[in-house]
Amino acid sequence: VNAGVMAMVQLELDDKDKESFQEMQQSVGQAQQELQMVSSKLRTREQEGKLAALTLSELQSMDDSTTAYQQVGKMFLQKPMAELKQQLSDKVDGCRKELSALTEKKAHVEEALKKVNDDFQEFIKTHLVQQATAGSS
Repeated sequence: VNAGVMAMVQLELDDKDKESFQEMQQSVGQAQQELQMVSSKLRTREQEGKLAALTLSELQSMDDSTTAYQQVGKMFLQKPMAELKQQLSDKVDGCRKELSALTEKKAHVEEALKKVNDDFQEFIKTHLVQQATAGSS
């Protein structure tokens, strides 16, 4: 019975409503996709930051005169320990900044997704009510 009602609702939509319905569906899809992308970037930056912080904490106990090598692709290049520590410190700071920016962006995208979903649900409810009223009169 419910499926029949839904089919009637879809058939009852005029061209303008169908277009609005499709646009709302696309908006919801795009917002969900953007949220997934931001969440993925957030996780990646978190992991990079943790790895850099862990590596830096291990290197802090070593003297700056210690011979150090940095992996570049399949090879290892000798680097001054102080330079390596500075690079890692910069990476940790950069990841922290990016994390805060991505966290803000994620909150904004979640808010936008909620609004689009609410609008979509409201659109459906509005048209269901209209169809139910039209059917009973």
